[in-house]
Amino acid sequence: MKRPAFRILPVATFATAVAATILAAPLAQAQTDIETSCKSGGGEYSSQEVKARWGANATLIETCCTNAGATHKCITYRDGVEGPTYGGS
Repeated sequence: MKRPAFRILPVATFATAVAATILAAPLAQAQTDIETSCKSGGGEYSSQEVKARWGANATLIETCCTNAGATHKCITYRDGVEGPTYGGS
């Protein structure tokens, strides 16, 4: 009697291990243009994603702070647009 070319159990075990590895891996986040320009200019970059209520889309808040001489200046962006991060849409 011939043996099957592939055994079901090793294939299923391998597929399960691959799926678990893919699901457990952290998702890579793309660098935004604001982050790139801030860091290339020597600034300190920070960001946070604010989840809205009632099913609205999340908002990305990004801040770039620079130390130019004696001045310390921070610029905040909301979804890529410079400006205040409170209220409005």
